[in-house]
Amino acid sequence: MDRIFNTRVWFSAGVLVLAAGMPYCSAALGWATTQDDNNIYIRGDVAMGLIVAWIGWSILTVVVLIWAFRKVVRRSALAA
Repeated sequence: MDRIFNTRVWFSAGVLVLAAGMPYCSAALGWATTQDDNNIYIRGDVAMGLIVAWIGWSILTVVVLIWAFRKVVRRSALAA
């Protein structure tokens, strides 16, 4: 059970998910979008890649916040 809550495991998972979605992010900026007068359209596979990259960034953000919180708690415990 400790392995599931290990921040290194979640950090690695976040990096892998982010890496899977990043090629689609560059495609979204380039050739995968079309535009008319009122809307910008994006291909479905590219949109899914953007969602995957967003999930990867979300995992990394949560892991970094947990790591920082643990670091602050550890320092305050040492100072007390």
